[in-house]
Amino acid sequence: MEDADRPPAGANWNTGGVQVVGSTVHGPVAGGQGATVRIGGDAAGPGPVGPEALRTAAGTLRTALARLRAEHPDAVPDADAEDADAALAGILAETELDEPREGPLRRRVGTVVDALRTVAVLAAAVSGLEAAFGALFGQI
Repeated sequence: MEDADRPPAGANWNTGGVQVVGSTVHGPVAGGQGATVRIGGDAAGPGPVGPEALRTAAGTLRTALARLRAEHPDAVPDADAEDADAALAGILAETELDEPREGPLRRRVGTVVDALRTVAVLAAAVSGLEAAFGALFGQI
């Protein structure tokens, strides 16, 4: 296999089928954080890095939280949703600074994780936020 045909570090390429709970999915499938799917010669470009990655993750999670609350108002307790939304707004504001500060970001990411860790439908987005923070400053 030539280097051009190998997946980038941390990526998974799958061009076959996958057995999923007694059924088969045919076609490209990737799973796990940072996984990508290569279709033909098209490969996804690299994602954002640094503060932009954290801003993107916070924006994605804030949008998902707002949508979840609109579609299923009882899915997240009001106090937790309000805490998470305020913390996400703070993350977005802090990542707009020329030099985002680790302390305020660490506290805000922690607030989001504490508020939303039990909301299964948001789990991947919460993990993405934690990973973006970890890539920028180290583990929470």
